[in-house]
Amino acid sequence: DLEAKIASQNESIATLQKAYDELKKDARMMVTGDSPQSMQIAYSPDLKSKVFEKAAFFRFLESKGRVDDNFGSTYAGFYKETDASLASWIDENEDIPDANASSYQEDMSKMKTLIHPIDVSLMAQRGNKAIDILAREIDKGFIKVTNELDDALLQGTGTTAAKNIKGFTKQVTSNVETMDADEAINEDVIDDMLTTIIDENGGTVDALVTTNGVAKQLKKIVAPYRRFNDKIDIGLGHRVVAYEAPNGAEIPILIDSNLKQESGKDLMLFADSSTIEVKRLLPPTLMTNLPTNKLGTKNAVVSFATANVTAEFCNGMIKGIDTSLDIEYPWTTTSP
Repeated sequence: DLEAKIASQNESIATLQKAYDELKKDARMMVTGDSPQSMQIAYSPDLKSKVFEKAAFFRFLESKGRVDDNFGSTYAGFYKETDASLASWIDENEDIPDANASSYQEDMSKMKTLIHPIDVSLMAQRGNKAIDILAREIDKGFIKVTNELDDALLQGTGTTAAKNIKGFTKQVTSNVETMDADEAINEDVIDDMLTTIIDENGGTVDALVTTNGVAKQLKKIVAPYRRFNDKIDIGLGHRVVAYEAPNGAEIPILIDSNLKQESGKDLMLFADSSTIEVKRLLPPTLMTNLPTNKLGTKNAVVSFATANVTAEFCNGMIKGIDTSLDIEYPWTTTSP
């Protein structure tokens, strides 16, 4: 019996030794990488994005107090005046001449809805500890709503298909100059437009809005004549270069990347901010916990807005600017 017990114990010890040796072997394999390994990846919380605010025109109007975020109606209206009155000299005993009555036409625009939907799955929210995906999507929503409003303020068509507001290029019709074919911007055409708006229509141009291509040409043209002045503050911490008008006024030049080409040519807008009204029944606002059938969170950044140019004749526009031309001195242009 004793020998049987000893033999049984030896067998048990041998079994344990074999198991121990196998365990050591597995441990060595994990260390040397001979078997699959599980590892934790440390993700950086810093994530760069191509989404950024580019709403120069809107921010300029905001700095001038032309954006009303406390508007309380679905419709924004104003009157357009057609002046027919006349002042004249008369003799001492002459009858008072008949008056020519001016006409006033009512115009109005309805609020339009601007929305950026946000749909983030529950798994995406809970499975990512380095980046708050929902917060990032919300931040981008506010930026994109502002950019889209700026885009519409410049070139919105206001059509049923587009569903947006009617922008500057659609509302300003009186002072519009189209450049000749293959013609770059030049100082004369700018000064002529400023003279027409200021002297003939009583406008006060306080911003030139254009593209990078036009600004590049403009810089080459006016720099030798000291007409491209130092930066000036347009409010909200923004400093831009200015153009000296014929009457000596320094007009800030806004480069807005939302201002797109028309028919392959660039534009320059001459804006009198006192005649431009932006009304918002609802400034960009986050709407949370919207109904959804998916396992996740559905939100939206929403805004109700409209805009009017109440005196379009105080504004102007130069179209058809060919920015492919290289400006040379003195006053010559050559094809690329």
